[in-house]
Amino acid sequence: MTDDEVLTLEEAAALLKVSETLVYQLARSGSLPGRKVGREWRFLRSVLLEWLRAPAKEDGVKEAVVQLDKFGGEYKVENGREYVALWLPLGLSEKERLIEKAVREKVDLSGMVADYLRGWLEG
Repeated sequence: MTDDEVLTLEEAAALLKVSETLVYQLARSGSLPGRKVGREWRFLRSVLLEWLRAPAKEDGVKEAVVQLDKFGGEYKVENGREYVALWLPLGLSEKERLIEKAVREKVDLSGMVADYLRGWLEG
């Protein structure tokens, strides 16, 4: 086994002696160094061992890294501003059409969605 060996998610979990679910969650959030190749996660053994040896960082919010909140929702913080991921019931072609329209009409799509949600919460 070489240090540059490429590991699957299952092999990474075995190396770290944790569950596959935990490895998936850590990799998806950006906490564990890995890369998605197609639909599969891949990890370098040497990088995982280096990550494991590194001193633990303080728990908390990491800048510009997608993380899971206590409800399982995704969010990230950039420049002190919090962003949450929303799953909207529309297809990719409809999303593309709406984004193109917003750009063409110079509409802040994120602001529009945020205003809608604020109104919905207050309503």
